[in-house]
Amino acid sequence: MRTWARRASGALWLLAFAMAGDAASLHAQASTRFPDAWVGHWSGRLTTYGPPDSVRNTIPISLDVAREPSGTAYMWRTIFNADTVRGLRPYRLIVEEASRGRYATDEGNGVLLDETMIGGVLTSVFQVQTRMLESRYAVRGDTLTHELTWWDAAPTRTVTGTGANAEGGSEIRSFRVMGMQRAILVRATP
Repeated sequence: MRTWARRASGALWLLAFAMAGDAASLHAQASTRFPDAWVGHWSGRLTTYGPPDSVRNTIPISLDVAREPSGTAYMWRTIFNADTVRGLRPYRLIVEEASRGRYATDEGNGVLLDETMIGGVLTSVFQVQTRMLESRYAVRGDTLTHELTWWDAAPTRTVTGTGANAEGGSEIRSFRVMGMQRAILVRATP
């Protein structure tokens, strides 16, 4: 191999190695950003919607996120409608396996909800009696958005597809969304 080709090959290998290191570093930074990057006081408005896009109500909401001294949990304190008694939800976010995106919300009353950080969104799906709920938290810059969507656990439609793209003839259950809440909060203090 000619000298220039060896040098070019070596330079390309070194560049690829450096890029792989940068990618790993960026991944490590991204995984350490949550929940630490969400620490602070957030405040905004919570709007509840019902079909077909009607606003049911809008109230003030605040969220305080703070790291607990143990480092294995975070205070996740929400206040609805500025009511520090009936509107207070003093939850905790427990770090279970941060490297795998696994967390849990401890409501402090025996309720523990599994949470998954995936694609920059903290997501949980749970059932209360016959109601299914999906909760999604995301932060973009200094704005935190929380959406809670709910539907009845009984499907509104069950079909079996045929032909191409029919999921191999599997039974498909469809659920109609009954309502949604969207909170848009802005960070007040980092």
